[in-house]
Amino acid sequence: MDDFVGADLVRDLRLLDELLGETRSRYHRRLTPFAASEQLMVIDREIRDARAQPPSPELQIEIRKLTARLRALDPH
Repeated sequence: MDDFVGADLVRDLRLLDELLGETRSRYHRRLTPFAASEQLMVIDREIRDARAQPPSPELQIEIRKLTARLRALDPH
């Protein structure tokens, strides 16, 4: 993996972590619909699984998909 992809992956992971933290916070303050709780848990687990993978272009694609799903779950 080249340095450019690696830097993008680091940025994408940081963005995903921030979005996940914000979504969790909004959920706990009841700003995210309760019906989203199960989906939030599934995405959270998938994020943990993805973070356990070695860096790769495929992981970057997966991280971007997870970010999009998380945004769709709580579009604030």
